[in-house]
Amino acid sequence: MTGSGNTSAGTLGAKIFGLYEQEVIRELQGLLPCATLVNFGAADGHFPLGLLKAGLVDQAICFEMSAEGQREIAENATANGLSDRVVIQGAVGGGVHDTLATLGVLPSQTLILCDIEGAEFEVLSDAFFAWAKGAQLVVELHDRLMGDGSLAPREALIARLPQDAQHRVLKGQPKDWRDIAEIEALSDNDRQLICSDGRKVLGEWLIVTYPK
Repeated sequence: MTGSGNTSAGTLGAKIFGLYEQEVIRELQGLLPCATLVNFGAADGHFPLGLLKAGLVDQAICFEMSAEGQREIAENATANGLSDRVVIQGAVGGGVHDTLATLGVLPSQTLILCDIEGAEFEVLSDAFFAWAKGAQLVVELHDRLMGDGSLAPREALIARLPQDAQHRVLKGQPKDWRDIAEIEALSDNDRQLICSDGRKVLGEWLIVTYPK
């Protein structure tokens, strides 16, 4: 997939080689295919456009607060021949479930990928989960980067899940760069740099699924 900016230069190498958030990619591969991917915090469209290009979703709805990000998603979608399968929205807010309902999104046919830098604890409300019942979710958790690092926001979020929802926390894992010749040829230090997601703390994601 071709593409352009609105992404950290420090993670560009990992994205080019398919190593950025590799644990999330593996998780998505196990949850897909599905009809619709909803991406809260879509940045430059790396995940939604990649999954469209791979044929794992039929359409993608991208919420991105920055005008630059929205422009990059549109440009990247055009460059990859995906414009007719992408819907671009602005910042995700507390009534996002009403927006998704208006767009005709069916939760039972949807995967929601959420990376909104701590706003997940407000946006993913009781009302949201009431609407989203049946949808699969992958939510990046940012509670350890907020305030005193308390896990109370995470616990409150999990308590909102419907009773029949299954959940677990996925933690960041070492990158598997085996058989990538360009990375094998690097020095140890350069290899670690190109594989880094640039995080201050270990990445964690809340995975929410429903029994088939």
